[in-house]
Amino acid sequence: MVTLKDKVVVITGANGGMGVEVCKLLAEEGVKFALCSNDALGLATLAESLRSQGLVVLAGTFDICDELQVQAFMEQSVKTYGQLDYLLNLAGLSIPGKIWDTPENDYDLNMDVNVKGTFLASKHFAARVDPTAGALIINIGSMASKNPNGNAPLYCAAKAAVSMLSRAMAIQAKERKVRITTLNPGGVNTGFWGDRPVAREKLMIPSDVAEVIHFVMTRDSRVLMTDIAFESFNNF
Repeated sequence: MVTLKDKVVVITGANGGMGVEVCKLLAEEGVKFALCSNDALGLATLAESLRSQGLVVLAGTFDICDELQVQAFMEQSVKTYGQLDYLLNLAGLSIPGKIWDTPENDYDLNMDVNVKGTFLASKHFAARVDPTAGALIINIGSMASKNPNGNAPLYCAAKAAVSMLSRAMAIQAKERKVRITTLNPGGVNTGFWGDRPVAREKLMIPSDVAEVIHFVMTRDSRVLMTDIAFESFNNF
């Protein structure tokens, strides 16, 4: 089991439901955080909470789809800590609706945040890791990439793209000793759903996903888990 103390962990979408729970677990390990989000207030609240526990936190508010901003944050993270060890790509969104009623802009936003954001963060993280030390990227896919959901076809398509992007990037990233794992959770009871009618009692809770993330992060570097699917037993 790998010890995470003083490891540098970059987290996108850090102050979302899953991100907050992951930070709670990692805070107990004594990691160094590089947190980003497009929600300035939420990110500031999370960062201050972690700093009050004596933890070191770098926080940046920006658009995960803007390459220059992503690049600048990764460079700032390396300058601040001297290393990068883990990237957790948690930023994502879902835009439900009938295809024939869906504006083109919704398609673009869905693909940009879920796929392009994952690509950009992974690109600029992998380019800056120490290839002699090894690193790990965890991308968040979804069971929707495996089981079509008629309420959110754009989300299904985006997460399927994330899954294959991750598998193909993993082949290339091996030369830099970067492992890439895709986690495909089923529904999780977070603000992700908005006001959509969902049987929340059948969903997982954010800490369920956080614990799986922590499990993957603490495996020895000789182990590569490429694709993990899990869901609520109540919804199985």
